[in-house]
Amino acid sequence: MKLKNKVALITGSSSGIGKAIALLFAEEGADVIICSNTSSEDGNKVLKEVKEKGSDAIYVQADLTKESDIQDMFNQIKEKYGKLDILINNAGRTFNIPFKDITEETITRDINTNLTSAILCSKYAVKLMNDEGWIVNTSSIRGIDYSGRAGIIGYCSSKAGINSFTKTLAMELAPKIYVNAVAPGFVYTNYMDTVTDEMKQAWLKNIPINKFIEPREIAEVYLMLATSKIFTGSIVTPDGGYSLLDR
Repeated sequence: MKLKNKVALITGSSSGIGKAIALLFAEEGADVIICSNTSSEDGNKVLKEVKEKGSDAIYVQADLTKESDIQDMFNQIKEKYGKLDILINNAGRTFNIPFKDITEETITRDINTNLTSAILCSKYAVKLMNDEGWIVNTSSIRGIDYSGRAGIIGYCSSKAGINSFTKTLAMELAPKIYVNAVAPGFVYTNYMDTVTDEMKQAWLKNIPINKFIEPREIAEVYLMLATSKIFTGSIVTPDGGYSLLDR
């Protein structure tokens, strides 16, 4: 019960990595706030699973590109729990847009969805953190300084921004609050169901451990960072060695 008496908010937790984090944190004794925007049905399903593990939990539907929604969410957390110990900034989305088709509107959407939302959530979370706290941001191998992918330049740029934000905020909030990021490689989420077998095999050839990462395995990295008092300003890259090959 590593998180007993802790309150944790996990954004983007109706599926995938966020769902795995919420379930693991519940197992470890945390009170959990589930947050999503696109699917309240899936969010409430996760809420039910979390409660079945004995965790006190609530579900909040919020559009994190809107500061008013973020304020409302944190008001609910304050009213329900009176504090927040852990913030997992996991909400995000990839938009596939060729560079020639990028507009001010599309790049603003990418940045707001993947970066600005995390910055604003952190701003309000810190106000509810008392003697100490933990912020863990979801980055990506596409945001590290020797990686990227054609067609998703907005996503890659915003994840690079997450890495810089993580390091800068860590300096500002130390020693009270620990701020780190996880930059996952290829995780076997529902997205993989939309990918052809040929594409999966092509990816596997570039992963030294020759396997995709399971959401539960990634969740354990978040748990480590949400309990450690020696990491801050770190970008942890659980990618099975993918980035070693400079792809």
